[in-house]
Amino acid sequence: MLTIIILLVAFVGFTLLWSLLPLVSAWWWILYILLGAVLTVLAFAIFILILLLIFKRTPYNGKYKHKIAWQIVQFIRIIMNIKLEVEGIENIPNSTFVVYGNHKSMLDVVIIYEVYHKIMSAVAKKNLVKVPVLNKLMEAFEVVPLDRENEREGVKALLHAISLVKGGYNMLIFPEGGIKSREVETMVGFKAGAFKLATKAQAIISPVSLIGSSKLSKNAPFHRTKVKVIIHKPITPAEYENENTFELGEKVREIIDNGVLNNKI
Repeated sequence: MLTIIILLVAFVGFTLLWSLLPLVSAWWWILYILLGAVLTVLAFAIFILILLLIFKRTPYNGKYKHKIAWQIVQFIRIIMNIKLEVEGIENIPNSTFVVYGNHKSMLDVVIIYEVYHKIMSAVAKKNLVKVPVLNKLMEAFEVVPLDRENEREGVKALLHAISLVKGGYNMLIFPEGGIKSREVETMVGFKAGAFKLATKAQAIISPVSLIGSSKLSKNAPFHRTKVKVIIHKPITPAEYENENTFELGEKVREIIDNGVLNNKI
């Protein structure tokens, strides 16, 4: 619904502007367009401000907040010209889970949030909190900023994320520790400590493979990019209780990489 409203407003605004241009003198039409652009940006800024206020005043797990957020990520996916193909929807857990996946694009979070269609937070690199607006959205959704350069602060952040999962928060983390390479779709190593997020909280692990997202940095938004998402069968605490984090990491990595290698697009 949000996507339809935004597109409709943009279409009406553009149509009105185009129809009025002949009535404006040649000397003033550039100023007229600039004024329209400024008003559009201002309206968008007010819209974002209202959303941030709503998000700040509603609980993390509020269904209304999730409904708005889901429509926003869906809109972002559409304007970034991404075509999704999803396999394994039936594998999305019904109880608290942690998503682990390969990471090749900044839009991976958008894709996963839309596909899972569940209230979800994430562990993200700390420098994202320096980005205006994004930092407020991260705060509203209990996103945990992880400082990988400071071991002490990194441990504190991970412990906080674990406490959130124990409290029933679904989380997303990319065990590679960031985008390491876009040359290959498979995972480039992993941080074994990332798997403590699930094991310490005794949460279900949901492995996910993303195929095609490595092309988004070059294609989006001007060229259509097909991204296939494979949600694998979940791994329950009973299934990993006898494995250490490195062994578990290798197991999850193999599942994700096999999904990538066996599903070319």
